Amino acid sequence: MLDLNEHAKSICGALLTDLKNVSQGDSSIKFFRKDLTRMLIWLYVIDAFAKKKSINIEDIAREISLSTRISKPSLRLILKNAKLKGFLKFTHSITDTRSWIIEPEEISISEFNSWTQYIKTPNK
Repeated sequence: MLDLNEHAKSICGALLTDLKNVSQGDSSIKFFRKDLTRMLIWLYVIDAFAKKKSINIEDIAREISLSTRISKPSLRLILKNAKLKGFLKFTHSITDTRSWIIEPEEISISEFNSWTQYIKTPNK
């Protein structure tokens, strides 16, 4: 019979602890981890920010359509709610003023950095 190795056990424990901790409070982590669609949106925005690339609603819709289904009005509503909570900011694109560039706010970047440190080092 197979058994989990020590690394897998450690990761499992860290994920369980993380899920319990994130479900408390009103953080950007909790907001974006509510479901697969929000998590994908969050990770695409964070990834674009990390790579110093611009990302807009159309880019996000195109990317997440590969993994999940969401209407553009629903996508816009999630993004608007994230903006209202102070987790994302929208700025007009220089090249196309009809388009909005979506970036994480400082709180989202800070919480993401903290969260990834915790996940990376589960024994601390």
